Parts: sequence; structure tokens; C-alpha cells
Amino acid sequence: MKRTLLAPALMLAALALCASAQAGTFPDHPIRLVVPFSPGGSTDLVGRLVATKVSQILGQPVIVENRAGAGGVIGSDNVVKSPADGYSLLMATTSHTANPSIYKKLPYDTRKDFVSIALIGDMPGLLVAHPSMPPNDFKEFIEYAKSHRLSYGSAGSGTFPHLSMELLKAAAGLDMTHIPYKGAAPALTDLVGGVYQVKIDAYITAANFVKAGKLKLYAVTSLQRMPQLPDIPTVAESGYPGYESTYWIGIVAPAGVPADVRQKLEQAFVAAVHDGGVAAKLQDSGTRPIGGTAADLDTLMNREFQQWPGIIEKAGIAEK
Repeated sequence: MKRTLLAPALMLAALALCASAQAGTFPDHPIRLVVPFSPGGSTDLVGRLVATKVSQILGQPVIVENRAGAGGVIGSDNVVKSPADGYSLLMATTSHTANPSIYKKLPYDTRKDFVSIALIGDMPGLLVAHPSMPPNDFKEFIEYAKSHRLSYGSAGSGTFPHLSMELLKAAAGLDMTHIPYKGAAPALTDLVGGVYQVKIDAYITAANFVKAGKLKLYAVTSLQRMPQLPDIPTVAESGYPGYESTYWIGIVAPAGVPADVRQKLEQAFVAAVHDGGVAAKLQDSGTRPIGGTAADLDTLMNREFQQWPGIIEKAGIAEK
């Protein structure tokens, strides 16, 4: 009788010891960091920059893997179905909190099936257009857009460029056609190629095209002007006070990751962002390095889970 009572206790103790030992040796093989968008976009570029430093901190490669499509849903679904052992992570963005309000049925529960690891940073958008567009400043653009049928591109439904443009459309009373892509890079390529007329894009990917005269730049979407572009006005100061749209990037993992492993990952990503060299490169790319904790990311996402439903319903972009 004593043996049958003792066996479960021994088993539980053994499992606890195994879990503790597992966390103590983590990581003992490469970590997969899934970017749910195509290569070459802002999320991908920031992810690769931070992953290089985290690899050095943890002593194991952090391999960036692109799984684009459905506004981040495909990559998110891939990660959430992976073992909750800390070896599969997701680059979460603004679309992570918006998708539950856009898609009628997701293959996962965004709030319950993921846990936060760290908040990397955020960035404003740039309102850019093909150089064939007649307007030369933001005011002229608004006037032109009200009298011409324009198309705008995005990295996909529910992504930052999509939501930011919908906010601008609502604020300025514009009517433009949305063209969703499977990532920021192909969307930007088609804008430069003249397939459509206008887009909200990240500094890290659009700035060189602006400098080369391949894109026109009308405004930035942050409340304050960007240090990198002091002469470019914000949308807010150009007649639409209160308009603000910034793109955040964070790290999440499947729910159930052991607490010790989760803490180790959090410390590594926070330390990577606060590294002087990494922070400087993020700043140069137009990204504000935050290096926030899992709790910081939770606070941000909880706020957006409350914010997006009304905005998305008003914009009429929810899946029918």
C-alpha cells in the first residue's frame, strides 16, 4: 500500500527535477524565431539584427524563419502548434492584436495560446508615394486623394500599414482601394514599380528609395517628428491633431513555456536591445529601441486588444 502511495510522489519529484535540469541547460540547440512576413521587410530586418545578439548572449544560434501570409496568421499558427519549450518563438507585431478583430475565426486563441517574452521597440510609418504622383506635400496629397481614385498597398490585411492607412482615411475622409500583399517587401517593390500609388511604410525599408528619388515622402505617422527626418511633418501637425500610429515589435512564445526558460529568454532579448551597438543600429533604422519586459508587452497588447475592435468595425475591414 505504501508503495502505491509513494510512487506518484516519487514520479512528481523526478519530473520536477527533470524540468529544473532542462531549464538549467536551456538552450542546448538552436532556437527558431519565426517572422510571419516575407524577407526584407521591417519586421524581418529588426528580427535578424536582434537575433544575432541574442545568439551571442545565449550561446546558441537564433535562426530567423520567414512564414508569410494572412497578415501574420500563418506564421503565428506555426509557432503556436510547436512544442512549448522555448525553441520556437514568434516576432509579434501590431497585427497580432488586431487579427482577432479582423478574422472571423483564427486557428488559435491569441490571448490564451501565447505568452509574452519581451518588447523590442516601435517605429512610426512614412506616408510615401510613387514619384509620378503630382502632389509634392501632404496637404496637396490629401486634396489629390479626395478627387482621384487611388490604391494603397500593405503587408496584408490587419498589418500596421493597412490599419494606419485606414485611420488616415477615416480622419481625412478619403476613399482608397486596399491592395494586400504577403509582406512589406513585395508591397514596397510594387509601389516603386508603379503598380499602385501610395503606402505607409517603415523608415528602415523606404528611406533609401526616398533618398534616391524613387519615392515621394509626404508625412510621418508619429506624434513627434522623427530625428532622422526633422523636416518632414507629422500627420498630426498637418491638420489632423491626435492622429498617431506606431508599429511595435515584440517576442512571444507558445503558452506553457517553463517559467525558468521564459525568464532566460526575456533577459536575453532585453539585454540584446539595450546593447549599445544594437540600440544604435535600431535607432539608425528608424526603430525606437525599448527593450521592455514581458510585463511591458502584456500591458501594450492588453491596451490594443481593447482598442482595435471599434476601429476595425468602423473601418469595415473585418472578415465577413
